[in-house]
Amino acid sequence: MIAEVIFSGTELLLGQILNINGQYIQQTLASMGIDSYHQLTVGDNRDRCAQAIRQAAARADLIFVGGGLGPTEDDVSREALSEALQIPLVQDETALNIVRRIYLARGITMPEVNMKQALIPVGGKALDNRVGVAPGIVLEHQGKIFFLLPGPPFEFNCMLDEQVVPYLKSRFPEEMGIIYSRVLKLCGIGESFLAQSLGDLFKSSYPTVFTCVKGSYIDLSITAKAEDELRARRDIAAMENILRQRIGQYIFGADRDTLPGVIGRELARRGKSVAVVEEECSGGLLTHMLSVDPFSARVFAGGVVLSKTPGLKGLSEGLSRPQGTTEAKAAEQLARAIRRLTGSGIGIAVLGPSQQEALVNNKNMMTVGIDLGHEILVKESLLWDNKSEVARRGAETALVRLWQVLQEIG
Repeated sequence: MIAEVIFSGTELLLGQILNINGQYIQQTLASMGIDSYHQLTVGDNRDRCAQAIRQAAARADLIFVGGGLGPTEDDVSREALSEALQIPLVQDETALNIVRRIYLARGITMPEVNMKQALIPVGGKALDNRVGVAPGIVLEHQGKIFFLLPGPPFEFNCMLDEQVVPYLKSRFPEEMGIIYSRVLKLCGIGESFLAQSLGDLFKSSYPTVFTCVKGSYIDLSITAKAEDELRARRDIAAMENILRQRIGQYIFGADRDTLPGVIGRELARRGKSVAVVEEECSGGLLTHMLSVDPFSARVFAGGVVLSKTPGLKGLSEGLSRPQGTTEAKAAEQLARAIRRLTGSGIGIAVLGPSQQEALVNNKNMMTVGIDLGHEILVKESLLWDNKSEVARRGAETALVRLWQVLQEIG
């Protein structure tokens, strides 16, 4: 069974809002083993929406339209479905009761424009919306099933869970399966080098293997479609074993693991804490990443953000940037200073050019110093991007280096 999803809304095309409904419906469809090969966004135009519905019906068995069920002129999903299938709209008593319900509960007279929301294509059925005004619609026509769902995410998700999923499971019990995925979290390797190591596995048709780059990290997804979760898990485990044999040194976690969390658990196991000193190049982002994750927060001893313009009176002189020395030596001294000042097991310093220096020199050389107590390690990285991205990359680079160091020392 193949599904296709259409989202209606000019605000989506203009980038004024983020379409989080797209992610939710794809996860929901995968949980039932329903394939989805296309997802489309169209503006608030009846003809273009109708054309999208016709195209989707030519490719898929289930066609979903999200949004466009409000009472205003630019809400055109009902009219587009009517036009696409050449089926007239009629007022539906069940739909009208759903629309009226909230107004009656609040003792408010329903505006006349809301009558539009009670229109349903002939042969269709209204789907209850217990958290909003707009009814959903389901219509079976010429071997295809069309679902129209309201756009607000809470309403969309609620109706998907409470109306659509039970409908499909009841209607097609023999076709329900599962599409299950496991995501391996990687760092310290680029996508090109990964492709070089796993090129043959990326061609696997079952389970499938694909990547998604997320800043300094890479998500490596293993996905299997099977009749039940046990079979999918078994097949994915076999593929994961092969992947770990080839690139295990780059895998820091899986699924919902975060690098700060993994580092936090590892430091807790070793009975160590970590403290950070940063310059404005990373803007305190490393401190933020370590302090907000529940696992790394337990071992986080503190963080300081330094400006190249001295302004913190009373601060330990050891935390002043050393003058007349190399970036590497400065990183060493500051990493040692923050470790000793906080009494932590590990001290990290992240140094780099100020925003003005980066603009003048057109480059961002980040220097990360890690004081382990018995030795100090320094790594330099050249980063390109805008200020905020460089700051994030700099903080992530420090985390990656710390994780690598923990792996090396065992």
